[in-house]
Amino acid sequence: MKRRLLDLLACPSCLSFPLELTVENEREESGLPIMPERPLCERWCSFISSQPGDPDNCIKCMKLEVMSGKLSCKSCGAEYRIEDGVPRMLRPDDTRL
Repeated sequence: MKRRLLDLLACPSCLSFPLELTVENEREESGLPIMPERPLCERWCSFISSQPGDPDNCIKCMKLEVMSGKLSCKSCGAEYRIEDGVPRMLRPDDTRL
């Protein structure tokens, strides 16, 4: 999962934004884009945990792939696991078979 995704995600349970990222395992990738003219994120940069500012942070951020960790909602306390680079964003009621 790219950290940039947090600029788009809200809590499925209460729709609160932004979610808090806790990284357990992250890997660095190569062959990424050139420096953007403006920040890629519009509302929230999880790389610096604040509003986007310096586009130089985008290159550093886009090199990283979050492989495991969790996303947490400060409003309702919901937690969502990140496994094998995929955020598992189902609400507890949605996990029934």
